[in-house]
This record gives sequence, C-alpha cells and structure tokens, in this order.
Amino acid sequence: MSLSAEAGRGVAWTTAGKTVAQLVGVGVSLVLARLLTPEDFGLLGMIVVLVGFLAVLADMGLTAAIVQREDLQERHRSSVFWLMLGVGVVLAGGLALAAPAVATFYDEPRLTDLVRVFAIDFALSPLVAVQQAVLLRKMAFKSIALAETLGVVVGGAVALTLALMGHGVWALIAKTIATSAALLVTFWLASDWRPRLSFDRKAIAELFRFSSNLLGHNVVGYWAHQTDDLLIGRSLGAAPLGLYTRAYSTVMMPVHEVGGVLGRVMFPTLSKLQRDLPEMKRLYLRVVGATALLTFPAMALLFVIAEPLTLVLFGDQWLGIVSVLRIYAVVGAFQSVAGTVSWIYKACGRTDLMFRWGIVSSIVTVIAIVVGMRFGSIEAIAIAYGVALVFVLSYPHFAIPGRLIGVSPLDVARTVVGLAAAALLMGGVAYGLGKLTLSLPKGLDLALRISSGGVVYLTCLKLLRVPVYLELRGMARARLLAWAGADAEASAGTDTDEPSKHQSK
Repeated sequence: MSLSAEAGRGVAWTTAGKTVAQLVGVGVSLVLARLLTPEDFGLLGMIVVLVGFLAVLADMGLTAAIVQREDLQERHRSSVFWLMLGVGVVLAGGLALAAPAVATFYDEPRLTDLVRVFAIDFALSPLVAVQQAVLLRKMAFKSIALAETLGVVVGGAVALTLALMGHGVWALIAKTIATSAALLVTFWLASDWRPRLSFDRKAIAELFRFSSNLLGHNVVGYWAHQTDDLLIGRSLGAAPLGLYTRAYSTVMMPVHEVGGVLGRVMFPTLSKLQRDLPEMKRLYLRVVGATALLTFPAMALLFVIAEPLTLVLFGDQWLGIVSVLRIYAVVGAFQSVAGTVSWIYKACGRTDLMFRWGIVSSIVTVIAIVVGMRFGSIEAIAIAYGVALVFVLSYPHFAIPGRLIGVSPLDVARTVVGLAAAALLMGGVAYGLGKLTLSLPKGLDLALRISSGGVVYLTCLKLLRVPVYLELRGMARARLLAWAGADAEASAGTDTDEPSKHQSK
C-alpha cells in the first residue's frame, strides 16, 4: 500500500474511532453537566493543572521519539518502557505525598483525598503510552481507534454510575482512572510487542536529543497555557474556574478532535517523508486546508448560537460561559490551524527550534494572561489570551517552522482564506435567521440555524470554488467509485462462478 493510501486509511479509521468516542464522550459530559455542579468541575480543574504537568514530565517526549526515529530498534522500545514505568511510579508516589500541599495552595481541603486517588493514574499511564507509540509507528490506526473507543465507553459508564449515585466530583476522578485501566487492557491485547527485561542507557541517550527539546517545549507551553486556570482557581475560586474550563473545553473540543485525528496520522506520515521536502509541503498545506474546512464553520456557528446552545446542552446554571464561548470561538478558528505547525517541527526532527520558539511564545502568553487577570473577570482573560495568540504571535508562529519545508505564512493564508469567507457568510445567515426564530423552542431554533448554516457553507464553497473543497470532493468521489467498482466486480464474479459449480456437480 502506498504511503498516501495508508495515510488515507489511517484518517478514515481515526475519524471513525474519534467520532464514536466523541459521541459517547459528549453524551456522558452532557449528562454529567446536569448531574454535577460547576464547583465539581472546578475542583477537577484545580487538580488537572498539576496532574497535567506531571503527565508531560512522565512522557518526557520519548513516545514521540519512538514514532519519529528512522532506525528504531528493540533496545530503544524496551528501555523507554522501563524508564517511563519507573518515572510514573515515582510521580504517583510524589503526587500522593504532595496532596495536602495542593489543598493548602487552593485553600480547598477536599482536594487532599481527590489528589491521592488521582495519583493512581500515573501508575497506569506508562503501561499504555509505549504500546500506543508502537502501534502508531506501525500506522495501526484501526487497532488504536477500537482500543480508545472502548476506553471512553468504560470510563463514561463508571462516571455516570457514580454521578447517579450522588458521588459528585468523585465521578470525574473515577472516569479518568477507569479510562486508563481500560486502555491498558485494550492496547496490550491489540499489540504483539512485549518489553524485554533489559535497559540500555545508550538507547535512551540516542532518543534524548529529540525528546529533551520536545519535553522542554511541552513543559514551558503547558505552564503558559495553564496560567489562566491557576490564577482563576486561586483568585476567583472553584465556581468561576468551572465556568471558564467548561467554556474553553466546549470550544476546543472540535478543534482538538480534528487536530487529534489529523495529527495522529500526519506526524508518522510526514516523518516518513522527511527526506522529500516538496512532498511534505504539498501534503502539509492540503491537510491545513482540510483542518480549516472542518473547524472554521464550527467556530462561526458556535459564536452565533452560543447562548441557545448553552441552554439546551448544559442548562441555566451554565449561562455564565456564553461570553467566553464567543471569545474562544474566534481564537479556536485560528488555533485549529496554528496547532498544525508542531507536525513540521517533530517530523523534521527540529524540536530544538520548537523549544526555543516555545519559550518566547509562552512568555508573551503569560504576560497577556496576567494583564487580563488584573481586570478580574474570566472574559478579560480570554480576550487577552486571544489578542496575544492571533495578533502578536501569528506571523513568527508559522514563519519559523515553515522555513523547514518551504511554507510561508502567505501560503497558509491563501489555503484558508476562501474557507474563512464561506464560514463568515454562514455565520451571518445563522445570525439573521436567529432574529426570525426567537419565538421557537430553543432546540428547534438550533436545528434550523445549524442546518441552514451548513447548506449556506457548502453552497459558498461551491460558488467560490475553494480549491481544498474541490480536491477533497474529488477524492471522495473517486473513493466511492472505487468501492462501487469493487462491489460490481464481486457481484459479477459470484454470478459467473455459480454455473461452474453446478456444472462440476
């Protein structure tokens, strides 16, 4: 199978798996939002700030190094496995011991027991990570999709059960641990690789040049992007943090899902093309266009329908997120495209450049968040973050990695400009229609505006003859014709085979 065909199958399987997992996840989240309170989600948000950082440390960039390295050997895989397992156990113990300090920092005594139980996840995650990286390197996307879907189902079932029993925030903690436990089982069943009882320091050193810079970038970037949660949780409390994190996660859900699907496939695919820069450039711009094709209309609609969507999905208690939803809808459209540059850095093995630029961009981001925090509202923080990302950092963000494969910021702009125009027209129609449907039930109003917006968006893409849309439509038609031809061939073969069977009798 050619690399492009293999990547296409990977996108298909990853999309299918992510779609099913997301439908389950969204369903679970909506029910939990009704059963739990913003304060429950805020308590989890306080924990996630620290736990997410430790998760970055536990990975050390080594799983990405397994995927990217051209001459990977068994000594690399086994050594990474045992190192990550040891680090994970140490971090689990350290987190359990640090639980009282975390509770003191937030002045929230309930966090002590919550953090100690959450620490179990660090003993499970390393057992999953290397198996997942091995499957990803093999581009075994079908196995990954099936395993992750089952993990989401198990975690969601456990969370809903505990929430219905009235256990509050413990349902959210259990969801994470149950998901990791399910992934442990499914990934080990899906992979035939098993670690050997050996550890090679030289093998780790060979991977560490790539992974250490990636780790540095991830650590710096993590704290830059968690500064808002940290300051809100400490200064404004659990309830505002719950509102803020709910708004951010709602907006970033489609962004991260689209980016996750394409990134999972594009990183190993571009890594295999790292000696063919013209092909890397062509493929990268095509996928940037595909990303914008999906995320731009979602963000435009979210901006317009933020209030009725909040009422329908989450209820009156979450109306405080509407203004933040709208701000982050604008940011999310940009961020969906901006997130793709990490594929270039990693595939080209230039995590050193990625780390250095990450330091600069993180400093700017933190300064912006601190400035926003001085106004004392979650809306001001969201605006400050958006201004820094879109207006201050955007040009160098694309220009620096783009030089590695010959892509300029102007190339990216040309790729997405038609999609942005179509999304804006769609948003305008949905906004205008909302003025006419105010008296309708919120659910029906949403359905009409979303469906009409979709029709307008597709019409604009056709009329404007947006290249990425026409290309993807042509690819889809070719694939359907190929499937139809294969089915016809199979039917013809069956028809011609039957007489010969009877004749042989």
